Amino acid sequence: MIAISWRPRLIVAGLLLALTYLWLQSASPELERRNRLQTTLRIIELRDAELMRDILLARAGLLANYDALTQAGQELLRLSQSLQTELQAVEAAEQSLGNLADQLTATVQERLGQIEYLKSDNALLRNSVMSFDEIGKTLRAAAKPGDAVKLGNLWRLMFSFMDSPQPELAVEIQQELDRLAGLAAQSDDYRVLIAHGRLIIEVSPKVDTLLRQIIAQPIVSRVDDLQQALRQYSGSVEQQAEAYRLALYLVAVVLLAYLLYQFVLLRANTLALRKAHANLQQETNERLQAESWLRESEARLRAITDSAHEAIVSVDMQGNIVSWNQGAQLMFGFPADQVLGQPFQQLLANPAPDFFAQIQEVQGANRLSSPMRELKALRRNNSVFPVELSLSSWTRGAERYLTAIIRDISVRKQLEQVARQQELQLIQANKMTALGTLVSGVAHEINNPNQLILFNSGLLADIWSDALEVLEEHYQAAGEFSLGGLPYSEMRNSAAVLIRDVRDGAKRIERIVAELKNYARPPSSEAPVSFAINEVVERAAGLLKHLLDQKTRHFKTDLAEGLPELRGNPQQVEQVLVNLLINALEALPDPEKSVSVTTKLMNDGRQLSVEVRDEGVGIAAEHIEQLCDPFFTTKQANGGTGLGLAISASLLRAQGGSLSFSSAPGQGTCARVIFQVNLGPAMADNHAM
Repeated sequence: MIAISWRPRLIVAGLLLALTYLWLQSASPELERRNRLQTTLRIIELRDAELMRDILLARAGLLANYDALTQAGQELLRLSQSLQTELQAVEAAEQSLGNLADQLTATVQERLGQIEYLKSDNALLRNSVMSFDEIGKTLRAAAKPGDAVKLGNLWRLMFSFMDSPQPELAVEIQQELDRLAGLAAQSDDYRVLIAHGRLIIEVSPKVDTLLRQIIAQPIVSRVDDLQQALRQYSGSVEQQAEAYRLALYLVAVVLLAYLLYQFVLLRANTLALRKAHANLQQETNERLQAESWLRESEARLRAITDSAHEAIVSVDMQGNIVSWNQGAQLMFGFPADQVLGQPFQQLLANPAPDFFAQIQEVQGANRLSSPMRELKALRRNNSVFPVELSLSSWTRGAERYLTAIIRDISVRKQLEQVARQQELQLIQANKMTALGTLVSGVAHEINNPNQLILFNSGLLADIWSDALEVLEEHYQAAGEFSLGGLPYSEMRNSAAVLIRDVRDGAKRIERIVAELKNYARPPSSEAPVSFAINEVVERAAGLLKHLLDQKTRHFKTDLAEGLPELRGNPQQVEQVLVNLLINALEALPDPEKSVSVTTKLMNDGRQLSVEVRDEGVGIAAEHIEQLCDPFFTTKQANGGTGLGLAISASLLRAQGGSLSFSSAPGQGTCARVIFQVNLGPAMADNHAM
């Protein structure tokens, strides 16, 4: 059946190829070539006539120079050579045209060679004639009467010879020249005249002979032969083209007849196809109606799925994605054309190898959907986020599919985390409130007995001073005795020291209690006051003395002298320094590592800095910018809330200061507090000096 369907096409194609071949062969390109060659031959005839005209003018002495003669000859040679080149491309059966063109070119070249000889001899002849004429005129004017007659006779014979170079005239002129040569008193002019006369007699016949040979060159006959041969060749080619045109006509008739035959067959097949088409049309309309209903249903389903905020993804039983809604594209970042056909597991972070096996097991017991489960998913930028996923199964024909409804619960998880952080913050705030209350109560309870110790230690010192005189007299009179089981000679010096130590300890307790009460006191809204930063550093270090002794053996301070006072709230600055020192101490891996506090002026005295530097574990570079963010902490395992540095940064901003960090893992951290210094007029002058 396939061969039958292709047979008419092959026949038509063969006939068209035959028509094309015959049309190409019937179109005679030789007509244009013949016209071009005939035009070239006519131009050659014209250029040959112009060349002969210039030769005759040159021989007659009427041509000013030989340029026109040279140009005509070169043009004639170029035309003959172009004709020769074109005729060499003619078929081998007509090589006679090429031979005739070769003969024409050879004849032209031979004539041009003779013309060159003619130009040379004719120029020599014309020069001798002019010289002979000029010298003759001069000699006749100056000659004696007898010599003048001889010269006049020679003059007459020479110009008769120039008009008609007959041998008899040449003999007479030669005799006259011989008689002149025999004169005894011969001058140079005579010798030159005789030489030119003999040259004229010798060259003039040669020039005439060359002229006759040039005229005798058969260029015109060669052109006529070429024209005759060209007409014969064109006639044979035209006859062949006529034969191809006849064949072209016959093939065209055959093609037309075959096309009519095929048209009749096509007409019959068309009637049969119309009947089949009428039957198919009804079936097609029914299918189109069904497809229209199906498309409407799919459009409604697509509108529902695309309007959903959740990702709705369908997969086959091999786990490959077959549908992808707009919510999935917004959630995961993948357009549909990049994800369709890809494994569903690439959307999950660390999926179980038997993920779909577990799902199919859950779906096996005739259940339409699986329980909600929480998973970790991957976005296009490889970021992980939590999702809730529920699955339902459906079938289409013999194939079974699963549809996953995925909900992004990142916001919910963040809110839960914030709630937990806020709960921890409330617990910490409650703890700090209780601690403040406890500190105030303990300070009050400690302060009363401590005041008694201070009072009694002073009174005891006065008593010992008064009793010492009595005891000294008794010692001098009775000798050594004991006080409290100790020899008087030892107690005499030690008792005053013991009493002073008791008093100093009580004063230290009083100072620590005052600092604890001051630190636990709520922030005041009083106007800023002037304070010395070095004193604030010392108070903060005093509060943390026990922790400093416990965490490091190498705590040092480098406090610059003559620092300008700052204005602000010294209690808040102290709180900041306490937080920074606690963080530095907690970062130390062992007590051999050091912590230092340095104060100094910067930027030509316009800024004052406090640096808390430790040799601790350091902070990763990606965490440096987040240290002052609320609830960010690297010590969550140790109970850190992430609020200390955030509060410290807020307090410093209220004081017009700033907090920055520099660190390298394993090499320690430097926390730098910068305050702006307002120089008064006097301080500015001192600084300038």
